Amino acid sequence: MPIAYKMILKEIEDFHSWEFKQSLNIYKSSFPSNETRPVEKVVKMLGEDKDYHLLTATDNNAVVGISLLYAFRSLHIGLLDYMAVHPKYQRRGIGKKLFGFTVQKLRSQIPLAIGLIMEIQKENVPEPYERVIRKDRIRFYRGLGAKLLDGVNYLLPSQNRGKPEEMYLMIVPLTEMHSIPKRSIIRFVDALYSTIYQYENKDLLNAVFHDLPTTIIVRDMVI
Repeated sequence: MPIAYKMILKEIEDFHSWEFKQSLNIYKSSFPSNETRPVEKVVKMLGEDKDYHLLTATDNNAVVGISLLYAFRSLHIGLLDYMAVHPKYQRRGIGKKLFGFTVQKLRSQIPLAIGLIMEIQKENVPEPYERVIRKDRIRFYRGLGAKLLDGVNYLLPSQNRGKPEEMYLMIVPLTEMHSIPKRSIIRFVDALYSTIYQYENKDLLNAVFHDLPTTIIVRDMVI
C-alpha cells in the first residue's frame, strides 16, 4: 500500500515544542555556517521580535520544511530569510506550497505588502556541482514569480568575519511592479543590514549604492 501523505502548514510559536527542535535541526543542516546567522541569534530573534516568523511543513509528525519570514511593516515588504526542505522530501512540491504559505502569512501581516524580497546566491562559482545547485535554486524561485532587481549589486554581510558575498536581490511582486525608485532600495537594504544582521557599519551600504541607478528595473531573471 502507498504511504499516506498528509502535509500540514503552520507557524511555530511554541519554542519548546518538538516542531521547533526539528526546525532548528533542518536550519543547521541545510546551510553552511558561513551563509547563516548562528542558530542562537535566530532563536533569540524569534522570541523577541513579533515580526519574525517560523513557518513549517510537517508530514506524519515530522517537520519536513521550514521558512523564516520577516515582515517590515513600515516598508510594506517582507524578507524570505531562509527556506529549506529536508532532502528526503524534496521534489514533491513541498517547497512551492511552503513558499505560498509564506506569502499568505506576509499578506496577513501586511495587507498592502508590495512584495517579498530574497537574497539569492549567484551562480558564477567554479565548482560545477555547486553551480548546478545555484542555477536550480534561481529557476525554482523564478518559477514562483521572483524577479531580479536589476542593477542592485547586493553584498551579504559575512557571518564568520570573512568577505561579504555578492548576491542577487530578487523580489516576488505582490502588486503590479515594473520598477522601484533608488530611495526605496536604499531603505530596504539598510533595514536588512540593521534588523536581520545587526550590521551597523556603513561600508557595505555605501558599496551597494555606489553605482545604484536612479530607477531599478524589475525584470525576469535569465540564466
